[in-house]
Amino acid sequence: MKRKEAQALSEILDEILRENHLDIGLDAARARAAWKETMGEAVDKCTMALHFDKGTLQVKLSSAVLRNELFMNRRMLIDRLNTHIGRPVIKNIYFK
Repeated sequence: MKRKEAQALSEILDEILRENHLDIGLDAARARAAWKETMGEAVDKCTMALHFDKGTLQVKLSSAVLRNELFMNRRMLIDRLNTHIGRPVIKNIYFK
């Protein structure tokens, strides 16, 4: 039996989840959690709904001014959220 290099338990679990296609729900939960933790309390109060599907985060906001501001900084937000998650989960963000 050959020895393998040591891996972190989190890496092993992520690999098992990916191989069995169980990471889809986990990605959605991570995307929603990243939004709340990254955007802060003020934006979270204006967030009415979050939905994640196939790499797209849909965000429903109660403020048109905030929606416009976030739309203008969409690319930066995607990068920040993916950095928080630790891998490129979010490919696009739609604001409603």
